[in-house]
Amino acid sequence: MQYICGPDWDRRIISIKQQGRVGILMSGGIDSWVLYNMLNDPIIFNIARLDSFDGVDRVRELTGKPIIEIPESSTDHWGRFDVAIEHILNNYDIDQLYHGININPPIDIFPEFNILSKPHRPWRIDHPRLLTPFLHLYKYHIIDLAKQLQIPLDNTRSCIDNASGDECGQCWQCKEKRWGFQQLSS
Repeated sequence: MQYICGPDWDRRIISIKQQGRVGILMSGGIDSWVLYNMLNDPIIFNIARLDSFDGVDRVRELTGKPIIEIPESSTDHWGRFDVAIEHILNNYDIDQLYHGININPPIDIFPEFNILSKPHRPWRIDHPRLLTPFLHLYKYHIIDLAKQLQIPLDNTRSCIDNASGDECGQCWQCKEKRWGFQQLSS
């Protein structure tokens, strides 16, 4: 399937070519939730993080489906993904693993995102069985895609600072979510 998303001033095309048995590495946020809804019955994986952020209960609450927990082996943000991805691809019978990673807002235009807690998101991933169809999208593209596909975002959770309650509104991830909605309204 091919989709066009984003505001008129920044339209992007994404393609999803699901083949064979697929899995998705999910958190409780917008990106993985929208991608999950675009896939046909994926096997859901969640990294059981030591800090309890984006836990299996959160993903189960969103999807209503069984979740396979992958133990966290590193507190390094990207180290945990690399290890979990290899574990999934080596130990589960899936042909493709999807991940909803997207790009950070450009700090040269939005300097408020140039802070220490900014997540490192690669601009390219070269793995034949790891598919990242949102990698070239900003948060507002994914929000627009959700609107087009009528995917409700009310129960998604982006906050990294308040794992057990409402979103704080101040952490990098909360700011990115708010920025994404603002870009679509301008």
